[in-house]
Amino acid sequence: MGRSVLHFTRLFAVGLLFISTGWGADQNAAVHDAAIAMQRGDFQAAEKTLRAEVEAHPDDAWAFSLLGVALDNQKRLSEAEEFHRRAVERSPRSAEILNNYGTHQWTAGQFDKAEVSFAAALAAAPGYFNALFNLGVMATHTGHYERAHQVLDAALRQQPENVDVLYRLAFVEEATRQWEAAVTRLVQAEKLDPRRADVQKLLAVTATELGALDDASASWDRYLHLEPGDETARRERGYVAARMGKLEQGIADLERYASRHPDDPVGHYELSQAERSVDMVQALENLDKALALKPDYLLARAARGSLYYQEGKPESALADLELVASRQPDDAANLDHLGQTYQALDRPADAVRVLRRAAGLAPENSATVLHFARALADAGQTEESKVAMDRFRQLGPMEKKVVPAGLVEYLSLTPEQRRADYRARVEKAVHDHPDDPDAQVNYLKLMIEDRDAGQVATAAKRIATLKPAAAVLADAGHALLAAHQYALARDLLQQAALAGPRAGGVELDLAIATFHATGAKAGLESMDRLPESERSGDYYLARAQMLAASGKPHEAASAIDRALDAAPARPDLYRQAVALLVKQGSASEALRVIEEGARKLPEDREILLLKATTLDFAHRPDDAGILLSEIQNRWPEWSAVWVANGILLAAHRHCDQARQALETAITLGARGPETYYFLADCTLRSGRKDDAATLIKQALTLSPGDPWIQALAGRIATAGTMQPASAGDEPPYLDRLFQGLLLEGKPPR
Repeated sequence: MGRSVLHFTRLFAVGLLFISTGWGADQNAAVHDAAIAMQRGDFQAAEKTLRAEVEAHPDDAWAFSLLGVALDNQKRLSEAEEFHRRAVERSPRSAEILNNYGTHQWTAGQFDKAEVSFAAALAAAPGYFNALFNLGVMATHTGHYERAHQVLDAALRQQPENVDVLYRLAFVEEATRQWEAAVTRLVQAEKLDPRRADVQKLLAVTATELGALDDASASWDRYLHLEPGDETARRERGYVAARMGKLEQGIADLERYASRHPDDPVGHYELSQAERSVDMVQALENLDKALALKPDYLLARAARGSLYYQEGKPESALADLELVASRQPDDAANLDHLGQTYQALDRPADAVRVLRRAAGLAPENSATVLHFARALADAGQTEESKVAMDRFRQLGPMEKKVVPAGLVEYLSLTPEQRRADYRARVEKAVHDHPDDPDAQVNYLKLMIEDRDAGQVATAAKRIATLKPAAAVLADAGHALLAAHQYALARDLLQQAALAGPRAGGVELDLAIATFHATGAKAGLESMDRLPESERSGDYYLARAQMLAASGKPHEAASAIDRALDAAPARPDLYRQAVALLVKQGSASEALRVIEEGARKLPEDREILLLKATTLDFAHRPDDAGILLSEIQNRWPEWSAVWVANGILLAAHRHCDQARQALETAITLGARGPETYYFLADCTLRSGRKDDAATLIKQALTLSPGDPWIQALAGRIATAGTMQPASAGDEPPYLDRLFQGLLLEGKPPR
């Protein structure tokens, strides 16, 4: 409906650059002249020169590549293909030549092949911005949104004010329903270049999807100021106006559009939706027109079915609603309408079947739950109907969620400004409503983030005295548990367990808090009270930690196996299990567990990276190095793998290679103190004291209290006047690496 179309903004082709990273002194004058000719747009002259060059120098890969670029720019793609292919054959590891070939394939619409070429270019030169950006664009076109986001995020870390990258990232986030993140990117792009029409258009679309209609309308206005001839945008602006309740304006705009574009089914559909509250007959007529133009237009069919039902014509509604349900079985709103239609047609069994699924898909929608309860009652299923009706009463009537104007402005604030705004609102709520438990929980979480132990304890005690519902106590207790405030967490969770209906996971949280606050024996006794039905993977992993603390490693290992059997597809459980085994020094067991994780989750790059580091921990550095190389080739844009490889190489005294890996990691956006620490250490060992001093200063800025960083800074400051560090003075490399990989649940960044 209002979905944006991805603009084909330019990809970066090396051949069109005056100087590229592939240009060297060995390139002859003729090839250089051809490149200059292409810079001024004279592709025919460049072609003539380059054809002579490839005849005279058949091994010159760069000349073949530039000839392919010259032909691409003359739209002679079939001829260009051969020259690009021959260039790659002659120089298969040249990032620039691979990038040119990918650009050719993109121009030819061969997006899947272009993605492979750009990935190969990036593997050859992981910090190469052109390849990063181009791969992200191609992954977007092929629908590989996760890869696209990862690659474009790496590109943004290199060039944080690049509007093209911001726009592309926002497009990926809009396509994957990360609307707030997309708006944040687009606002930043808008500030950098307010005349980018594509940015305004995507901002309007995304704000609409967020429900921020005032902001969407303003964005459409700005877009139409830049692109006044875009009729589709005028249609969308009119539809937004209608949705805002400005029916006269919206209907007038949509009628104008429909009269000019009578063959556009979307125009008729949107006009029908604007009309449905004021002229049902006209709305149905426009839906009929939309479906005559596009019979498989499911939005229009669902709308017509619901209108017929609303008109008291369930027989007419049935066909449309059933067709939509067959094509979109997870559309809860359509299933709700279909279930009510079955009820009106006296088909109670069908009504119960369909409404049961609708209520399962939308368990928080009180209207759907109410319809389900009534269908159950009509079908004679009174006991289940009572349960559903209780659920409806618990949910209460549906509240219409309205996004106030100014959301886009709020999302444009810096993280610091947003936090200040949030703090002000939380503190005001606590001041104005001191007996509101929800406000107190929000304040507690704010104090936890501030690491204000005194205020955390005060807020926790305040919540306890208010005696709120079990769910509120459980929420506060879980936040305290995550912050390692175990005694405070235990007290609130005990109160939650006694307060009423169970709030999800409260007993397990209570057992874990008891373990840390009181000891393994008390924790295990608390665990034993959990029924079998609630013994999940998290349960068995927590039990393993308690058994290990009790000096029972074999029983702990058995509990780890049960945890992974209970949830074999959860990567976080593998990470935590390996962390526990590494802490115990059980290298063989840790390796067994992570190898099983890699077998079950072969596409999870964090699991594979954890396997590589565990191999090194198990004294198999050669196998670790082979796996790290494989991961780097698959995800060359991922800074974490370069950090891990650099740290392991440094641990084994391969300082030159370690330095190269860590420098690549920084180019790709790694900014952790470990990265700068190990790079400074390797740089010092290479005799470059001044460079090492600059690097350790960056590490100190990021982590001023780290004793190992402070010690290395001292060694650098006195280098040349002291003896080299002994083994005992060096940091526990693998411990530091495993901390980043395991204890925080993700690789170091």
